Amino acid sequence: MNRTFKRIFALALALIFTFGLAATALATGGTGEGTGEEGEGTVPATPANADNINVTVGGATLSATHIYIPVTIANASGEDVTLESVYNKTAGEAVGSDSSSPIPMTIPANSSRELLLTDTHNGKNSGTVTRTLVFSFASAVGGKFTKYQNVSVDFGVNANDNNNGGDTTETVDPPFRLSSYDETGKFVPAPSGNAGKGVVVRLPLQCLRGNISNVTITPVLSTSLDSFPFEITALDYTQGLSGHLYSGAIVEFRYSGFKLSEKVTAGVKKVDFTISWLEDWDTTNTRQSMTISIYVNVIKGYEESAGPDGTKPVSKPKVILDSYSISTEKIYAGEPFDVTFTLRNTSSEEAVQNIQISLSDTAEVGKLMPANNGSNTLYIAKIGKGETHTETISMQSAPDTEAKAYTLQLDFSYEGASNIASYTATETIAIPILQRIRLKVDEPTVYDDPWVGQSCALYFALYNMGKAPIYNCMVDVEGEGLAMEETYFGGTVAAGSTMRADFSIIPSVGGDIAGEIVITYEDVYGEQMEERLPLNLFVNEEMPMDDPGMMIDPETGMPIGGDPGMGDPGIEVIGGQTGGFPWVWVGVGAAVVAAAAAAIIILLKKKRAKELEDV
Repeated sequence: MNRTFKRIFALALALIFTFGLAATALATGGTGEGTGEEGEGTVPATPANADNINVTVGGATLSATHIYIPVTIANASGEDVTLESVYNKTAGEAVGSDSSSPIPMTIPANSSRELLLTDTHNGKNSGTVTRTLVFSFASAVGGKFTKYQNVSVDFGVNANDNNNGGDTTETVDPPFRLSSYDETGKFVPAPSGNAGKGVVVRLPLQCLRGNISNVTITPVLSTSLDSFPFEITALDYTQGLSGHLYSGAIVEFRYSGFKLSEKVTAGVKKVDFTISWLEDWDTTNTRQSMTISIYVNVIKGYEESAGPDGTKPVSKPKVILDSYSISTEKIYAGEPFDVTFTLRNTSSEEAVQNIQISLSDTAEVGKLMPANNGSNTLYIAKIGKGETHTETISMQSAPDTEAKAYTLQLDFSYEGASNIASYTATETIAIPILQRIRLKVDEPTVYDDPWVGQSCALYFALYNMGKAPIYNCMVDVEGEGLAMEETYFGGTVAAGSTMRADFSIIPSVGGDIAGEIVITYEDVYGEQMEERLPLNLFVNEEMPMDDPGMMIDPETGMPIGGDPGMGDPGIEVIGGQTGGFPWVWVGVGAAVVAAAAAAIIILLKKKRAKELEDV
């Protein structure tokens, strides 16, 4: 009985313990999480996956080289998830992030994180471009998965894009515009005042996009009172604003120290200001800039005093030749060339209009003329105040134009744009004309048989076939062992004339010699030129003597001081006298031949000289 009771009692305790555990589990939701803290080895209720991770992409912002994309990632799962990388599928490259939100990034369960992606661009896009971004995630339970998100980037419209396949330039919308109201909503009027009086210039700017900081503004100074009607009293008028601006914010810059110049005329004057700023997301810290314009009303302006007759003096607008250039360094007679010239209206008060330009040669009629039967008159509709205008005209000279500098005259006739008064002016342009040099040179003639160390006479003729003289003609030789006996100077060779050069050279080596005759000369402007003629000579060596100290007796034909017994072995000596070969007559004959040869050479040279004089 006692044993049975103990068993019943133990069974009752077991049932009570089991019931208590079940009640506890029901009280905590039956998940085994207790207070909500996960114990080791527990499984979260909702693992991370692509369905419970939400990626939201904001509007892209551009800088000169980067695209900044704000992204918000919401983790609705029950576990932490890690963003491992972001990949630009369109461009085929990885996407970085700002240093404030580095990747990899952990997003805790049931929370969200923001990051700033930094992509790049090549600066040649235009219009709206859509890029596909791939977000790669990983979690302990849910594993790895990806999310795809498209982002549209507006690069603006390139004004130079004519749909012809040319390169495009990226245009980004400016971040500021001039507002008609200040930050309190009050209307801001345009600045106005009288000449010589102070005026307040207010510049309310509305920020059109966020992430702008360190804004500066400065007026564009000018000596023209129409562009900057104020007295310039400071070296720098730059104003700045530190800190960040948000989209829609209105910030006002104020210039209260401006004073209208006493010489400014009445009317509306356009004044430009340059604004610069930094893009918060541009890691290169490159300042961007833009220009805005305001209009200043000068109510009572400067008026010039009247003269004795009651009329006011009128400033005469002047048109001058500001600069000119010629298309080629050397202008040859008969060949076309371009003259480009720039005209400037020196007046800062009045434009000129109906400008007619006549071109003429001041020295000789018909030497300088428009090329291709063109007109020598140009027309320009208008040149604004202080502005320039460039024209190009094709010219040429007559083929027989003498080589020298000519003067091209420009005669202007024009009107003032305001008073329609007529004016004239004259300018000149120097045009240096050259004649092409044409020379013909005959093959050189060698008079003598060249011997080493002896003078050898040469001759050639040069013909000037051009229409301009050549100056300071000189002749020289180049080659191994060749030297001029004396310098040859031909002087000036007129057009259509001939230079006949007779000169001598002295070779110092024997054998075949290849050299050149060098002819140098100058044109009318002193530029040196040259012509070269090939010169080939065979130079004879000096004939050697067996005994230079031996002398011949003219009576006997025997060497003086020689051995008397050394005569001709075939000669018989009778009575002490030799009946041998008559050497005296041989010597006399040789002398006669030599004298005859010398006489012939002298006669030939005199005959050649006479021929040259006759020519």
